[in-house]
Amino acid sequence: METPDRRNERRRESDLLIDQRLRQHTQLFEMGQAITSQLHLEDLFELIIEQTNAIMGCERSTVFLHDRDRDVLWSLVATDVTKKIEVRSDQGIAGWVFTRREALLSNDVYGDDRFSPEVDESSGFHTRNILCLPLTNREGDCIGVIEVLNTVDGEFTERDQEILTHVANYVAISLENSRLYEQTRAYTEELQRTLSRIETLERVKTYLTKFVPSSVMKLAELDPDQRTVEKVPMDVTILFIDIQGFSRLTEGYDQKLVNDMVELHFSAYLQEIEQQQGEVNETLGDGFMVIFKDRAREENARAAVIAGLGIVAVNRRLNRETPFPWGRVELHLGVGSGEAWVGSTKMKTLTGERWTYTASGLVTVKAARLGALSRDTQLYVGPETAECVKDLCVCESMGAKEVKNVAEPVPVVWVKGLRGDIFPPAEVTIDDTLGLSPPL
Repeated sequence: METPDRRNERRRESDLLIDQRLRQHTQLFEMGQAITSQLHLEDLFELIIEQTNAIMGCERSTVFLHDRDRDVLWSLVATDVTKKIEVRSDQGIAGWVFTRREALLSNDVYGDDRFSPEVDESSGFHTRNILCLPLTNREGDCIGVIEVLNTVDGEFTERDQEILTHVANYVAISLENSRLYEQTRAYTEELQRTLSRIETLERVKTYLTKFVPSSVMKLAELDPDQRTVEKVPMDVTILFIDIQGFSRLTEGYDQKLVNDMVELHFSAYLQEIEQQQGEVNETLGDGFMVIFKDRAREENARAAVIAGLGIVAVNRRLNRETPFPWGRVELHLGVGSGEAWVGSTKMKTLTGERWTYTASGLVTVKAARLGALSRDTQLYVGPETAECVKDLCVCESMGAKEVKNVAEPVPVVWVKGLRGDIFPPAEVTIDDTLGLSPPL
């Protein structure tokens, strides 16, 4: 027969067990509220570790996440560990649990073949026992594991596993929320950067379209209702110019500053073009195409090259006088001469009417490709242009280059500057003096 003292003792034990479980459930509820409201991953890791240690009564706990690209398990934070822990996805008890998606309780890890002691050896921590569970997201994918080490009560029990299962559910939900938040934040930031770049490109394009070709203005004045002017073959020289690495600038620097640079440089470049009677017939986000026509081929070619060398000189001067935080502003410059089909078209859109003036043909393609080959504000011309300016300029052959959409390799010539007998001093190359753009 049970004595009154024994009954009282059993009642106290039962009360203590009830109090313990009630405390754990309260802690679980508070943990769920805390970690599911935290979205930043680093803060979330620390909060999970802190709450798990308190609930489970253990010396250390760790959350390992799976990196799919490298197939490793990694942990940003573990109790008393300041550096990132990383193991193979099949290594140790964490790897065993992850690959099998099964819970594992081991109260003698050094007698367990699945235990890998490398982390203990590197950290100086001695693991006695471990309880490890998989973390599964809403889609049923295993995204990592949670493990607790060295219970203060001696050994882990099935009751501990039951509690850690509730913890793991909260942790998986909070980690998934954090991942979705980070993805949304990254997407929003990238969208904002993209919109900012688009706004910059639109401002630049709006600025450049102020420079309407005189041919278009004459057509509009003569017959505002005329829709098109039939294209005709014409001997022309085409100059392509754009800013080297412009996408990098729009991504890495203040958009207003980039726009200010474009306006400063292009305003000065357009003066050189206008002095040589060139017409800006197509504007791009970071450059434009210029046509030189209505003269003999040699005169068109010389005018384009002198305008190009003037732009090189102005570019040097502006880089010296008005520096920007990214360093020098460099250009792509390409010039081609030959026959093209030239004409105008008036286009109607929802935003209004706009005249376009085009020169199409192989000469335009070659000029664009020469510009793409050019680097660091070097003026590259094709052989037809080089032949027209060989007595005017100091040139250097760069050899024949394979270019897109042109069947045969294109000979490339670097025009370095004007010869001294045409343009003093005795041996003028690319210099500020070229900004004067002498008459033909």
